[in-house]
Amino acid sequence: MSVLDEFFGPGNELHLPSLDAALRAVVENWQHDIAAGDQTGFLPRTINGRLYWYGFTPNARRRREMLDLLDAWIGPTYSDLGQRHGALYLDDPFDIPLSGLACEPIRFEVLPRMMPGSKLAKERVRDALIILSSLLRRRPPSEFDAPRTTVEVLDDLGHAIAAYDRDLAMACLRELETTADLDESNLAFLRLRVLAGLRDWAELLSDRALEDVLAMRRPLGVTRIIQQAVYHTRFATLDREGGEYNLRGAVDELPQQFRGLASGAPTTSRAEAVVEFLIALQHSTDPSDPTLARILLDVDPESGPHADLKQLLDRGSSVALKGDISREREQESGGGPTKSSEQQLAALWVAGEYMAAIDLGCRLEPSMQVARTLLASARYLQSAESAVMVEDFVTRHDLKSTISTAGAAFRDDLAWLESFCAPASAGGWRAWFDGLGQAKHDGATNAPPYEVAIGWTPLDLAEFRALLFDADEAVLGQLGDCGGQFMAAHHHLLRTPESSTLTERILAGFALSHNTSAGVRVLTLAMLETLSPASPTAATFASILDWTAEIVDDCASPTAASWGVDVLQAATVAPAPDSASAMQGFFYRVVDALRPYRTALDLPDLAALNIVAEELGVAVPVELLAERSDEVDPGAPYRYLQGHVVALYSLTESAITRAAQVLRKLLPGIDVRTNSEHDGSAQLAALSANADTFVVVTASAKHAATDFITAHRGGRPTVLVNSRGSSAILRELAKA
Repeated sequence: MSVLDEFFGPGNELHLPSLDAALRAVVENWQHDIAAGDQTGFLPRTINGRLYWYGFTPNARRRREMLDLLDAWIGPTYSDLGQRHGALYLDDPFDIPLSGLACEPIRFEVLPRMMPGSKLAKERVRDALIILSSLLRRRPPSEFDAPRTTVEVLDDLGHAIAAYDRDLAMACLRELETTADLDESNLAFLRLRVLAGLRDWAELLSDRALEDVLAMRRPLGVTRIIQQAVYHTRFATLDREGGEYNLRGAVDELPQQFRGLASGAPTTSRAEAVVEFLIALQHSTDPSDPTLARILLDVDPESGPHADLKQLLDRGSSVALKGDISREREQESGGGPTKSSEQQLAALWVAGEYMAAIDLGCRLEPSMQVARTLLASARYLQSAESAVMVEDFVTRHDLKSTISTAGAAFRDDLAWLESFCAPASAGGWRAWFDGLGQAKHDGATNAPPYEVAIGWTPLDLAEFRALLFDADEAVLGQLGDCGGQFMAAHHHLLRTPESSTLTERILAGFALSHNTSAGVRVLTLAMLETLSPASPTAATFASILDWTAEIVDDCASPTAASWGVDVLQAATVAPAPDSASAMQGFFYRVVDALRPYRTALDLPDLAALNIVAEELGVAVPVELLAERSDEVDPGAPYRYLQGHVVALYSLTESAITRAAQVLRKLLPGIDVRTNSEHDGSAQLAALSANADTFVVVTASAKHAATDFITAHRGGRPTVLVNSRGSSAILRELAKA
């Protein structure tokens, strides 16, 4: 039997047959709703003459909403909600099984108990719950239930990737799979993009659709993602060690499905260059092979970043390579024998050198054969640069009308090109950002088409910075409203020594947009968590606090109360010099925003507020810290950790620092240790081997570090936290 089936059994003096007919019918309906798992319901319990109600909700988000509603409908007048915030009694045998449900129910006692007025209180609470649940059942789809547009979900997904928040990213993927109008190919591309953003290369290479993706025509960005995954899982360590022989052996062991993994485009990273070069080397050791030559000629052959790839050829081929490169350059300058232009174009196409084919074809005399090769090459690459070049060639030579009378495949490639080169698609991130300056556009229409944006090359730091600082408030507001994919594409720039000033501009955009999405919340928190190493000036830090306070004002709600506390903790853990006054003002603004949702704050949240208040020399408002019942044990969910060595690991120190402080406050004497080392060390190895409980914040940890910790755990469990904030750490520990 389930826990709910036994609710009216031992430990409950109420039995369904003893209830009056009307109440019994209501309770049975509530039982049905709770069992269905998609509605809210309430069940009564009497023990020793005291009446308790238990509220069951389908998920944690609804639970927080329900706490806020109960505070308004019943409040401290007729309940202990103000003291216990709906927490279960974990020393009550009746409550222990209920705490194991997927979403812990809300418990409150009806007050006053066993004294004049108690009968009236029981009747009013019962009537309020009946009316409240009826209204909730009949209400139209709320912001929690109504399907969102694909653009909105993609925007949240981009912010989740930028924040490395796996939980939100996977929730967005599930939402897209359920409600979006994306085909299976685009959904597969999205999954790979998410896994790459989360740096989960092993899972990416085991994705259920990868084999199909490798066999289909796909965007250049997707090919580069897969190349990155192959590099990091198979070649990265050997490449760092410089083992030529071992690299050749590793590529020999590469599964067949990856041996055709070539982009045909100029490489943009070491990973892409190594993977393409090794795969090409499997097929030919002739240095004149188009792919080998392209990669080596992309850079200075003597001192460029990929120059050492020449060592992967044997000594004789290395000598021949210099001669072949010289001959190729002579041929380009008109000296020595050469193939005809058409032969060269065909050879590049056959070799999969699509960008080189486009470079050459666009310089040739127009013909249907040249146009066919150009269109097919552009479609294979699906990059903005190559598409614009081909579209210009076709238009300049007036070939569209001729192509429209050709074969169906030819016409289909032309239709694809025209769609891909539409103004909203062709200009890359710079043109998209410039488009944000057009006034009074709806935010959704400004979001870039995902299937196009995945192939756009990210901006460098200088241009990214210039765009943000040249933008006025209207543009920043537009960026905050629809910039999720932009943030995902440039997330690596948010963790640079200059990131504090970038953070200030991005948070300004969020505040000006009044966007309250989950994606904005997680990225706001992520940027605050990584703020400390950037060492902002006092003025920049004060501005960051002002914009963040505005974001909290907009986003505060019953479901975002713990997030608000996390933001407060992250922003104040390592303040800039001479910022005490700014932090105190920030504290009061956040607390004021959270005040209406005080019942949604759990006991660890309140402990965290106390810690920050003590540091800042301020006081938490009395109404947030109403006197607690003696039965309340704020450390109960963590009592099992007493006597344990608890290790918290994250590359960003703020969240684990705050989580450790809260644990020490809830469980005085607990041994909590934190670690933020980037690479494996003797200290991290010893901590991994000896800690009784080890927590890894995967949202802020390299996979190499996670693997290092797991390897030294000796089979002992590791608690993985896939979201940001100290609340996420405490939630996972409470469930462990």
